[in-house]
This record gives sequence, C-alpha cells and structure tokens, in this order.
Amino acid sequence: MADIKGIKTGDPELFQRAKKLSSKYNVLLLEPESSDTHINLDYPSVLCFQGMKLVNSFIKGKFYSRITKFQNESLLKKACAVNTAKPQKILDTTGGLGHDAFILALLGQKVTVVEKNAGLCILLEEALNELPDLPYFNDAVSNITIINSDSRNLLDSVRSFDVIYVDPMFNSNKRLKRTKQMEFLDLYLEDYDDPAIDFFKSDFKRLVIKKELRASASIKDSSAISFKGSSIRYDVYIREKNEF
Repeated sequence: MADIKGIKTGDPELFQRAKKLSSKYNVLLLEPESSDTHINLDYPSVLCFQGMKLVNSFIKGKFYSRITKFQNESLLKKACAVNTAKPQKILDTTGGLGHDAFILALLGQKVTVVEKNAGLCILLEEALNELPDLPYFNDAVSNITIINSDSRNLLDSVRSFDVIYVDPMFNSNKRLKRTKQMEFLDLYLEDYDDPAIDFFKSDFKRLVIKKELRASASIKDSSAISFKGSSIRYDVYIREKNEF
C-alpha cells in the first residue's frame, strides 16, 4: 500500500498546521519542491501520488450533495441501527475518506475511524478542518475520533462498540461506474486487504459490511440480513439483539 512521504505547504500561514500534522502522524515535513508522494496543505489540501491528485472536500462536490440529504440515508441508518435517543458507538474499520463515518456522525452517532494510511487520515482531518463553523458540523466533528492504525489492532476491543463497520469496496473486481476519487484509491491502495473475516471471527455485537449490490458476500453465513439499494447493499450480522 502506498503512503505519503511527508507534508509540505507553500502557504506560510499553514506551516504550523503542517508541522503539527507531521508530528502527529510521524511523517516528514517536506520542502516545497519535493515531488514524492505527499500531502500539499492548501485550500483545499491535496494528496499527490504518481502525478495524480486527490482532494477530499466535505463542502463542495458530489459528497457535499450527499451531506445536504444526510437524513435520507435510510439504508445506512437501518444497517447501523441508528438510534438518535441513544447514539451508537461505531467502529469504522476501513476509514478511507471518511464519508460514511461523517454521515453517521451527522446523524449523532459516535464514530471511531481507523485508517492505516496516514495520507488518508490527514485528508480526512483537513476535510473536517475546512467545514464552516456551524453547530451541526461542529457536533459531527466532535462525534469523530480518528486513529491511524490497522483496525485489526482493535479486534480485542470490539465489545466496547455497538457496531463494527467494514467497507471493503476499494479494488473491487466489479466494474461499476467509478468516480475519479475511487479510481485514485484503487491505485493508491493497490494491495488493500479486507478485514471483514477477521472481525467476523471476533466477539462483535453487530457487524455491517458494505458491498456492491451483486458482489459475492464477504462472509458465508446464512444469518446475514441485507439492506439493498440500487447499486450497493449492507450485509448485517448480529450476535446481540438489536432493534432495526
């Protein structure tokens, strides 16, 4: 799996933030002329890899339109048993760009995002950092914890979460229409491995696996309950009684 060599910025006002992120994620603070795989801190920040660029913005583009309709995420809400009266503690084991995690956080859930790629963690931090100073965004940001690690390191902690969430859709063998972001991630995360089976073997309460609609199940277990949309589905496994 590729990862960034460091962080750089050409904006003096962003230097201290670059320095802070460099220290937090243990990556180098690069000179502006560096051409290695890196994060360029800017407005917006960009992940640069093999001549390609990836931006993760929550305030414009396709994902922003999804944010404006976050209450309509009926499949995700059902799959994760979203409860506004008693927020679920959700472990997102494949954080990526943090899109589903942010929707869940907007819905009032407490989400721990685990992503072993430092570059993607920083892109997510930057996407959250550029959000407008509005109460519902601030509440959502406060609902998110980001951990830069292999999620399998938390296998012994699954009982402390109500929901384990896995989205292994990168590098899919199916060739549905791919966004530019997904095409970038397919290359950047070329050797990505799916932790679904590891978590299925753990002592989880509720396990949710996101799949393309016609993709084969990650787990061969007839107890799965599937919530299906037009192009994706959520396979849900329950080992403790939950309300749908």
